Amino acid sequence: MASLHILLLSALAFDPGFAYVTGEEPTLTWSTEYHARGELTNLFTGIIKPFEIWYSAELNKSRIDYYNGMVRTYSVGETEEDLGQQFKIYPKTTEKVTNEIVCEEHILSEKVENFFEREEEYEYEGETVYNNRNVQIWKMLEIDPSELKQEVETMYVYEMSDGTHVPVFRERIKHNLWTGGLSSHYVVRYFDFGPALAEDLDKNQVDACNETVIEEMKKTHHVIDDDDFLSYKLQHKKVYKEEEHEVRKQIFQKNLRKVIEHNQKNLGYKLTINKFSDQTEEELSHLFGTRASNPSEQGSIIFPHSAEEVDLLAEDLPENYDMRIGGFISPIKNQGGCGSCWAFATAAAVEGALARTNGARNLDLSEQSIVDCAWGFQNYGCDGGFIDRVYKYVLEHGIAVEDDYGLYLEEDGYCKMGNMTNIYRIKGFTRVPALSVNAMKVALYKYGPVSVTINSSPLLHYSSGIYYNPDCNNEGPDHAVTVVGYGVRDGAMYWIVKNSWGEDWGQDGYILFSATNNNCHILEDAFCPIV
Repeated sequence: MASLHILLLSALAFDPGFAYVTGEEPTLTWSTEYHARGELTNLFTGIIKPFEIWYSAELNKSRIDYYNGMVRTYSVGETEEDLGQQFKIYPKTTEKVTNEIVCEEHILSEKVENFFEREEEYEYEGETVYNNRNVQIWKMLEIDPSELKQEVETMYVYEMSDGTHVPVFRERIKHNLWTGGLSSHYVVRYFDFGPALAEDLDKNQVDACNETVIEEMKKTHHVIDDDDFLSYKLQHKKVYKEEEHEVRKQIFQKNLRKVIEHNQKNLGYKLTINKFSDQTEEELSHLFGTRASNPSEQGSIIFPHSAEEVDLLAEDLPENYDMRIGGFISPIKNQGGCGSCWAFATAAAVEGALARTNGARNLDLSEQSIVDCAWGFQNYGCDGGFIDRVYKYVLEHGIAVEDDYGLYLEEDGYCKMGNMTNIYRIKGFTRVPALSVNAMKVALYKYGPVSVTINSSPLLHYSSGIYYNPDCNNEGPDHAVTVVGYGVRDGAMYWIVKNSWGEDWGQDGYILFSATNNNCHILEDAFCPIV
């Protein structure tokens, strides 16, 4: 969730204000009290985000709303008496209430963000016509030879009768000087601009924020030696603020050393540097959003085969079984900056089970609907969930398709299941008997994909091969994935596991898990849908 906040702040690093002319050269000065509405368009993805922002230097407060106030963030700066605070407001749906507005409070570790500053870095570029109005053009160019990057910002402003200027358009383009390619391209259009009202910056206007508990933010720092950080930044299009560059480099170098040391051992799997290699533990925490299910929970249907039957059935199973080959598995997805792996692992299993019964017609079920609506079963949206509890939710309410429900937002959104008509349901779900390789094989072959919880923290840099790590069971499960098949390579049996970290992780989004010794707890907490 924090990643979305940071993205918008970065994309809006230009400012409303006024310009006055000294001689022939205009001078730009920004307002310190403002409110604005607009739309941020990412021209790489086509996503359009409506936003609304408020800032007051006098009050030392700011506010950001996304999607017409669905998710709101209030920031209150530090004083001599109190620490800075940040309040995140979002909707939460349980079995008892629908779209209850809740408020989380955190320590604000940095100053209140002024979205519009750096006026001294803009240069006047003349005038043009925008939406039938004469506007001034201001540009800011940043070139960093050491990081081989160039950023160009263009802003249009118009002059009011009192001499102040209001922004109406801004474009930000980032180039890689080494390859010449674009690394990002944003356009922001303003529809409204004016003064900030004190009541709009008052979080106490939101009833849910009157009783919250402060959670201290934790940061991780690492100290390590130097290595080739520049090539990593170029390959992964990483851009940092000056003050964070050294910390990122240290984290990267520590991970690079681990990767090199592991790969020199010539074990059965390889590690690699990837998009996670410069991130702090706090930033990675959203990847680990699943808790272990209740060990006594057997599902709505008891596993329909005894241990003896399982062993007999296993004798007739094929040596290799991969549901991807049959066209039953939907494409790899990316949970992004939201701890929703539990929703992705469940949706993927239900998609696969349904595809096996409908002639391999792939469905794109809505993970967002699960994130938004499963709170009443003791799941926590982007802060995590439980496999057994989410299956109880799906059994009760079903899953909508993404085309009807809407795109995945990486946020806790409004529950809209009451408006859905195209809902896919399951007959039940069952727990696969724990620690049984044969039971897992039978479940996969007879019923379809299986949702499991694993310890995933050692897997961040997995690249290829059959993963087996005896130390992986030293810590408990923290992540949900989907088993979609099994196989044998050079006499070693493995599970084919679909992850939700994007196609640029692992083997095109998948990992092969050794079937030996309950590797990473993969056989402890396994459930499959019955359709």
